[in-house]
Amino acid sequence: MSTAEKAALYNELKASGLTPTQPYRNYTVAQLKAELRRVETPPEQAEGQSPSPEFFGLPEPAPAPATVPSEERSIPRASEPDPDELPGQRLNTLAPDEVIRVDEQGRKWHQEEVRKPSYPKPRGRRVLKYMDTGVRTETVQNGEYVETFEVSGDQAQRPAEVKITLPSYQVGIYTDPRFPFKIHCYDGREGFNRTDVQAYYGGSELVPDTIKRVYVENDLCYDIRSVIRTIQAEHRHLQLTGKIK
Repeated sequence: MSTAEKAALYNELKASGLTPTQPYRNYTVAQLKAELRRVETPPEQAEGQSPSPEFFGLPEPAPAPATVPSEERSIPRASEPDPDELPGQRLNTLAPDEVIRVDEQGRKWHQEEVRKPSYPKPRGRRVLKYMDTGVRTETVQNGEYVETFEVSGDQAQRPAEVKITLPSYQVGIYTDPRFPFKIHCYDGREGFNRTDVQAYYGGSELVPDTIKRVYVENDLCYDIRSVIRTIQAEHRHLQLTGKIK
């Protein structure tokens, strides 16, 4: 079984909008292909499933893709991030798993890594505009207690704005085609996305104690090597007990 192919199929399944019916570890390549066919095939024509545990190893770097898949042709392809990217500038403007670019290694970036500046410099600011109707005071008496609070007013609307100062740095997030988990990176440190690993095991309480937690700057993640070693050990155990071949 091709581990890279399985991870790519699982990521494609999530990107298609179809919710996986079981954790990644229980899928085979054939089952993932059958799930993907459900996007275009009526449910009654989908193939049956028989869960089978699997693992992924520590592979060599993946070569750059020769062609761009049709579903990615609208995604900017660049080997380097935008040097003018500001931390937080895409906040609330993109879906959580939306891809902003694909680099030469085939990695899909969801959030750019932006380092802290080496010298003091002004931060970016987001300006949110809205229509303000003012406020009015309401008083409610409950026995001997009197409560006063403010609610939206009924004055004529007038333009108003809120200014939000952006952070000074930003952790990068990308999907590597070799792995089923998103990777957080900052200043040379990397870790698997915490919620992705928890979903793989079926919940945070089911994640083995052998998997370590690490901080990638201010993001709590799972240590990549301990995740890989744990899954490899689980696979070897299943082979020795005859549960898989």
